[in-house]
Amino acid sequence: MTMKTIPTGLGPIAYDDQGDAGQPVALLWPSLFSDHRMWEAQIGPLRAAGWRTLALDPPGHGDSPGPGRLFTMDECAFVALTLIDTLPAGVPVVMLGTSWGGMIAPRVAHARPGRLTGLVMTNTTAEMPDLKTKLTAKLLTVMLRIPAIDNMVDAMLLSMQMSERTRTEHPEIARTYAARFRSYRRRPFIQAVDSVLVRRDAFLDKLGEVTTPALVLSGADDTILPTAMNRRIADRMPTAEAIEIEGAAHLVPVERPEQMNALMLDRMNRWIEGKR
Repeated sequence: MTMKTIPTGLGPIAYDDQGDAGQPVALLWPSLFSDHRMWEAQIGPLRAAGWRTLALDPPGHGDSPGPGRLFTMDECAFVALTLIDTLPAGVPVVMLGTSWGGMIAPRVAHARPGRLTGLVMTNTTAEMPDLKTKLTAKLLTVMLRIPAIDNMVDAMLLSMQMSERTRTEHPEIARTYAARFRSYRRRPFIQAVDSVLVRRDAFLDKLGEVTTPALVLSGADDTILPTAMNRRIADRMPTAEAIEIEGAAHLVPVERPEQMNALMLDRMNRWIEGKR
């Protein structure tokens, strides 16, 4: 694992860079409450298949301190583009994003038509939150400020993020997940939660302009961003397909890595072959 840092409009961004210059690149943006380690189960198979992986810590998460303010989804897209612009122009890039990362990926493709070879999005949406969701998320940002109720908040978040099957069969995954996001700096972390869950804007009406091939995966047990939201993304994009994964809630790459990896590698390798 080789951690690097790049300056961006949303502060320094830390990222794990594995692979060699000239290899096709998988740019990985995780879910809210996660950092580059969310992709541990994907990085090995990607590297074995000949991909270079750039897995970032998004603003306010992991070793990325954030900008010290609220921010927009378009600003996040330009963070990804800042990293992409360090690569040679001819190197293929596929962007993978879960939840927050999936909100960003089509914006990157839209901002730089033709630069991305493909998109793999999981457990995501292109819609702005409705009033109920905004109020619930705003309450969450208040609760996250109170250390005395951390254990209660953690249990609530884990019950929403991961399916009962995952929490029962692999309790260590849930424990690790909670320990990681509790290691983040509290203030910038909460600013990120507010920016993504409360203040994000819609992008659904622009998806028809995104012609990059895309795979959209949803978790059958996801109550945060359910399958219907993911399918609305695929329905709007000219070259996208949607697949629902059984036994997963909001974190398909973590909960069902075997299914995720098989589908991901199949589509990514096809997209690369289509470019040759």
